[in-house]
Parts: sequence; C-alpha cells; structure tokens
Amino acid sequence: MIRFPRPSAGKKQESTIALINVVFLMLIFFLVAGSLAPPGDPDVRFISTERTSAAAPPDMLFVSSGGQTTWRGEPVDVARALPAWSDEFGQGSGKAFRIAADENLLAAELVDLVSRLRASGIVEIALVAERVDD
Repeated sequence: MIRFPRPSAGKKQESTIALINVVFLMLIFFLVAGSLAPPGDPDVRFISTERTSAAAPPDMLFVSSGGQTTWRGEPVDVARALPAWSDEFGQGSGKAFRIAADENLLAAELVDLVSRLRASGIVEIALVAERVDD
C-alpha cells in the first residue's frame, strides 16, 4: 500500500512581533516629534476668547505683562529683530507673524508693537488667544 503525506491542517499562525515592532516605532516617533517644538514662555498667560482658530506655537513672539519679549525661547529686542522678521514674514511670504501676549499687558503696548511690525512691512499678524469653553 502506498502512503501519501497528509496535507497540513492549516496556515501557520502569524507572529504578532511585527505588529508590536510597528507600534513601538510609532511610539518613539511621536515622543521625538512632540519634543522638537520649543516650549512656550511660562510667564505668559494667554488672552482668553470664546472663538479662536488653532495656531502652531513654534515661531511666536511672546510678550509678558511687563512688556518683555521672547522669541524661540530667548529674550529678544524687538527693534533689533524687526529687519530679520520683515524678511521672513514680510509681504509675499504667505506666513503670519504670531504674537502671544499676556492678558495683563496694556492694550496700548500691544497696539504699539503691532504698529511697529506693520511699519516694518509685516502684513499678516495673528494674535494668539486661549479658547475658553463655558
């Protein structure tokens, strides 16, 4: 009598190690990507509003209640930085210059700052505010 080998009962189970590796790599990617953005100025409390659009925080001028300004985590003199900002954010750049002002900053100081930015050639200026949900 001739014996024929029996066909295998089914497929071999797939290993979940590949799936675990992909999830682990995604976790590492998001941890690194989340730490690349410079932190905001902790001394600035955002202006509150009921409606606002989302804004990306990395390139933002922070203005504290005392009028001190920081850019990318470093103190900055606005008068000295205006030429560089007008080159980067000036007319035709398509980029908005973002300002995060403390809620206790005098309105006259904020208006003066915005006027100086506009006089230097920066056309699109966005004021970043914190959304308040009731």
